[in-house]
Amino acid sequence: MKKVLGMIGFISMILLCFQPVTSLAEKETSNDINDFSYEVLFPENQKDEKVGYYDLLVHPGEKQVVHMKLSNTSNQPMKVAITISSAKTNGNGVAIFSPSDIPKDSSLKYDLSKIMTGPKDVLLAPNSQTIVDLAIEVPEKVFEGYIAGGIQLKPVLKEETSKKDEQVVLNKFAFVIGVLLSESEIKNIKPELKLNDVSVKLKDTSYTLFANFSNTKSVFAEELTATIKLKKKGDKKALLEVSKENLRMAPNSIMELPIFLEGQKVTAGEYTADIKMTTKKSGESWHWTNNFTFSKIEAEQINKQESLQKESPRNYWRWIIGIVVILLVISSLFLLYLKKKTPIK
Repeated sequence: MKKVLGMIGFISMILLCFQPVTSLAEKETSNDINDFSYEVLFPENQKDEKVGYYDLLVHPGEKQVVHMKLSNTSNQPMKVAITISSAKTNGNGVAIFSPSDIPKDSSLKYDLSKIMTGPKDVLLAPNSQTIVDLAIEVPEKVFEGYIAGGIQLKPVLKEETSKKDEQVVLNKFAFVIGVLLSESEIKNIKPELKLNDVSVKLKDTSYTLFANFSNTKSVFAEELTATIKLKKKGDKKALLEVSKENLRMAPNSIMELPIFLEGQKVTAGEYTADIKMTTKKSGESWHWTNNFTFSKIEAEQINKQESLQKESPRNYWRWIIGIVVILLVISSLFLLYLKKKTPIK
């Protein structure tokens, strides 16, 4: 018994000597809500009814109402919030159609949320269906390419409690239906990318280098590859080269692409970013050079962040092995205890 207890103590001391491990944030998961469903009711000017979104051929100045069927198959009332927004591009290079605080690009002339309108929310009775009307007012002036965006449906299933007028939210999920409006074929329109700036910004309590781009045309920029070389201003040799592939930009949108330094130490001073962007689909390519500065504080904080990341390796396997060993020892102790308690026949 003393030997076993000594072993537990020894293992515990070893585990205490390990540095704390930075825990991963839990991945946000969304469960399906089986009690809610929607159906896009396509009008005659829908280009392709095989897709699950609106792709409408419209004409200047016309007004149109499109319809969507919402269904609640639960025994509780359900409120569905409806939000219409313009398409944007997030920092991962993904075109998004849901509401976002990403700023609009100055090239955006027509915001879908101003052109398409509908109710802000709809209350569905238990086991019921309803048709939602969405009105579209096409601009008087002829436009090329797409007016792009999306309709977000956020159903909230509620259940009455014992107290009057008090309700508890049980489920909250969002569904997004894309919307594309066009007046003609867009095959001959090519994206046009512009580099706005390269700068260091404080985001989520960390200093990060960002390259800010605009797609100034009303078409999607597909299958983009960005190659970025960072060098001290005036030097020929690059300190760091990063490449990002399969990026996609929405029409008339901004993309703020983070450039992670991957352990590269930096000093205060002027730097040059040499950036090349190419697209497989249209064969277009763009090249920019942009100077930026790391201040003394920014350089110190970035180097500190990189050091902390190196000092906190995720050696989870050590903890797992340690826990397994402790469990085995405890199991052995328990079996010894049972053996001693069991009378010998």
